[in-house]
Amino acid sequence: MSMKRGKGNTKKVWLVVLIVAICALGILAGYYMAGYLAKKPAAVNQPVQTNQPSQQLQEENDQNATSQAQKEQATNLQPSEQQQQDTTISSEVYKAFARFDGGIDAHTIQLSLLNTEFDYKEFEIDEKVKKGVELSEGEIVEIEFEKPQDGGNPRIVSLKKPDKVTLKGKFVGLADNNFAEFVFDQKHVVLQISNVADKVSYLDENTDVEVTFKTNPQNPQSNPVVKDIKVLK
Repeated sequence: MSMKRGKGNTKKVWLVVLIVAICALGILAGYYMAGYLAKKPAAVNQPVQTNQPSQQLQEENDQNATSQAQKEQATNLQPSEQQQQDTTISSEVYKAFARFDGGIDAHTIQLSLLNTEFDYKEFEIDEKVKKGVELSEGEIVEIEFEKPQDGGNPRIVSLKKPDKVTLKGKFVGLADNNFAEFVFDQKHVVLQISNVADKVSYLDENTDVEVTFKTNPQNPQSNPVVKDIKVLK
């Protein structure tokens, strides 16, 4: 009986050991699974953290590309702005015909404009512009001048003596058989018409005409002489 009890106790001991071992293995398996699951999200999130510098680099590249495009656009606009500035400068230069009334000093002359809307009388002129041009009072000149910006006198940039002048205007009326009055750009001008009296005598007042005239060859200070006149329709 004692031997049977000993064997029974031995079996119970092994059974307890087996149960304890199984429990220990279960606990170890639980710890392993818990550690694996805890590490797995970290492994998944790691690429996201790695992508953050790449996204920041991409944003910087986009900003640099935008800045470069703006610089190129500004560079492309510069010729247009310069061209616009050149057009503005050229638009301030005007062409006109006038009669020379004399010089005031070495750099200023007096003119009576025959056309244009301006009423300038005194013009600044450089020596190099009038070099080689001999003027007598009353002679007709062709000028290009810059409109003054500060209220001063206009500055002549080109000066020539034309053989003849052709302007479009209106016939105002006869002063007598030898002279007639015309209007060119609001400028009233009296011209000698002896050579074209037959063409002028039948004209009505305010008739649109094209008049060709020149400096009086016998006396430049006298009224310019009409060479031809045409009625405009």
